[in-house]
Amino acid sequence: MSQAVDMLLSEFIDAWNAGRRPRIDDYLRRAAPVERDELADRLEDWLLVAPAPAYSDQSLADIRAELAAMPELWPEVLPRLRERAGLRMRDLAGRVTAAFGLQGEEERAERYLERMERGDLDASRVSRRLLDVLGRALGAELIRSGGVRPAASGHAMYRAEREAGASFDDELEALSQAAMAPAPPPMDELDRLFVGGLDA
Repeated sequence: MSQAVDMLLSEFIDAWNAGRRPRIDDYLRRAAPVERDELADRLEDWLLVAPAPAYSDQSLADIRAELAAMPELWPEVLPRLRERAGLRMRDLAGRVTAAFGLQGEEERAERYLERMERGDLDASRVSRRLLDVLGRALGAELIRSGGVRPAASGHAMYRAEREAGASFDDELEALSQAAMAPAPPPMDELDRLFVGGLDA
């Protein structure tokens, strides 16, 4: 175990606990090339159990400002916050599953988080409980807004304004097709967190 690695790890932990938003890449660059893998492993191990940083009021204000346009800009903002928090995607997935007692579901959680970062999840369906956990992990409060939301999957059977000329036969055919479509699989706890709605 290298003394230089110990020193860099200690500096990272001190910076994290002080809320200075250290970046993993900066510390890896400071390590000797032959010691970078060891430092990366030790940083990853520590981040899995790291406490929430003691961010200053100004740091929290800066982070919240970045999130002000959420959820429309999740693809732009979430990866940057995750990087600043020093978390890899699998680390963040581990925090989510640990917070909800869902150990063993890290791969699925990681896939859902990747969809969040790509903007592929309907923000109106993400649970408040999940946003709270992500907010603590990323050092920010994830702000929900009533902005643009991706269209929900499936087709609406009825509309407030029906298209002119729609016939009874067309509606009957649509109802028939809907009745024959298989029911979606039941959601488990992880699904509910990501797509079950605000109060799931």
